[in-house]
Amino acid sequence: MAAGIGARLNSVLGDKPKCLLAINGQSLISRIIDLFHQRNIHDITIITGYNRHLIHQELEDYDVQYFHNPFFQVTNSIASLWLARELLTGDTILMNADLFFEEEILDLALEQSQDCVMLSDCTRIENADFRFSVRGDLIYKTGNQLQNHETDCEYVGIVRIDRRFILTFKNRLGQMISDGDFRNWWEGVLYMFITDGLPVHHVDVSGIFWSEVDTLTDYNRLQAWVFGKSKNISSGWDGDVGEDEPFICLAEESDDLVDKPETVEINVSF
Repeated sequence: MAAGIGARLNSVLGDKPKCLLAINGQSLISRIIDLFHQRNIHDITIITGYNRHLIHQELEDYDVQYFHNPFFQVTNSIASLWLARELLTGDTILMNADLFFEEEILDLALEQSQDCVMLSDCTRIENADFRFSVRGDLIYKTGNQLQNHETDCEYVGIVRIDRRFILTFKNRLGQMISDGDFRNWWEGVLYMFITDGLPVHHVDVSGIFWSEVDTLTDYNRLQAWVFGKSKNISSGWDGDVGEDEPFICLAEESDDLVDKPETVEINVSF
């Protein structure tokens, strides 16, 4: 789904949806699609909302299909996913489209085989956003209000659902919508399973770079990493941004503007 507004990035995005944020000359969403295409995966669906015409323009050379959520201003991502429920039939990757990640993370997601696996990062504790408590490879508690001592890892924003479990997932999705829970995240379906005691697994991506881009702080950190990686490759950069380096530092906007998570939904046939 690429229905979110990205209000906290207005000074960078203007009127563009957040998934069109350009990093190193390429939008987040086109980079994600390219990574899938490089793995011969082409069954890709994008669920749009805010300024969908700009996404269509950006991806005019890509063979993807679209669903549109016309109610994106008053619903959340669970409603966007429900609109594309007919596609939930086989092995599926659900992915937030405001993500930048090294391609090894995608490979790790694709090689999972359990019913439901959420990617996590166990090195992200102190400044974690959405947090997991885990026992082994099972998630047993979630939330952004968990304290550091309760947190074992941070949610990355990528989920693989196996075809064995996809009908169960779709039925719970429909039930939540029928109950009027259309302001929830799409991941809320999985969190309900966890609350009910059903197994939802996680796999740790520690040591592989990724970044969700919700705020200007996220954007600056990602730009610094991309710049540092290119410098390191070309000249053995030591990781420090000197006074003369073109590091972008922008003032943080208010967090009172809460935007919706953006997701690319990809049906994967192995």
